[in-house]
Amino acid sequence: MSTLAVPRAAQQHEQRGFFDRFLSLIARDPNAAPAGATARYTVDNCLDFAIKTIPDLRSRIAGKRVLDFGCGHGWQSIALAKLGAAEVLGLDIVTSRFPEACERAQNHGVAGRVRYSDSAEGFNADVVISISAFEHFSDPAAMLRLMESLLRPGGEILLAWAEPWLSPNGSHVNAFTRLPGTGMPFPWLNLVCPEHAVMRFRSRYRRDGARRYEDVEGGLNKMTLARFERIVNGSGLRVGELRYFGVWGLPLVTKIPGLRELLTSAVSCTLQPA
Repeated sequence: MSTLAVPRAAQQHEQRGFFDRFLSLIARDPNAAPAGATARYTVDNCLDFAIKTIPDLRSRIAGKRVLDFGCGHGWQSIALAKLGAAEVLGLDIVTSRFPEACERAQNHGVAGRVRYSDSAEGFNADVVISISAFEHFSDPAAMLRLMESLLRPGGEILLAWAEPWLSPNGSHVNAFTRLPGTGMPFPWLNLVCPEHAVMRFRSRYRRDGARRYEDVEGGLNKMTLARFERIVNGSGLRVGELRYFGVWGLPLVTKIPGLRELLTSAVSCTLQPA
């Protein structure tokens, strides 16, 4: 055995212990940790983020055939119908949520205009909308190409997502933490702590066995602003509007190179076929 093996192993063990102790200090009680945003959704509030970030959302979908790409639990599909869409298809690969979503659509009086599927074959959309999903796709460039293929001529794609990877809440684990002395989540957790430490910490709250950010339920693709721009610019689609939203409502920070990656909390983009 190398004479360096034992010291190196001891050093790694010490580092592991340090990060585990640090994360324990900022941890919320696992039994009292706040649920994710989806758990707090109602039909009245589930589009708040999209309405805030996508310009003129109501007029863009009014009377249109809308594909809700990555619909999750289906709340937003129902709300899009109530907001004025003529027809909504909620598309997602997790079909176990569909029966409850269909029942919810029935209860809200839009079952005739909303349906759910894991395939969009034969559905030519006027609008493809993706809300809080782009940062989760394992191959976002491929998903954007798929969105385009499902558009009818003259249609458009609407994207709204958060949090970018280098933003304060980019790890999507911050809800389980607290900044000492405040009720705020601990910021930039993924930049402060190594992945293996964060995944061990996360296992207190989620039992999906994830050992990497990419493996968490729903996935996390570490989407930065620079990567998003490369994907959009390489797609061949025409950018209508691209908007960045600063953290904590800070002005101008989204326009400062370098700093914008750290201080942008959300992105929206409208795209049309060239």
